[in-house]
Amino acid sequence: MILPTLPPEIKQQAEHQAAHCRVMGNPQRIMILWLLVERERTVTEIALAIGASLQSASHHLRILEFSNMVKTRREHHNVFYHLINNEIVKRCPVLINCPIVETQEVSLI
Repeated sequence: MILPTLPPEIKQQAEHQAAHCRVMGNPQRIMILWLLVERERTVTEIALAIGASLQSASHHLRILEFSNMVKTRREHHNVFYHLINNEIVKRCPVLINCPIVETQEVSLI
């Protein structure tokens, strides 16, 4: 019996989805996306909110940026991160049920 093979575009789509799942497979990146659903934030705000070092938060933000999930905006000396497209929230079940309503204000001093 000969089984049909999947077309190359289906395989390419599967590879794209697998890459997306790898990005979403980290709890810190999911928390970052939850935070960015609310509003744009600086790396310092994100690091404090998720309990990570600045280096770790920056690393995860670079991965999210490379994966076309977040984008940056520079204002003076601050770099703000925001979701590229809120459609990701509608399409991703992990983000639809975002448990973050409002984060606590944390003093940076």
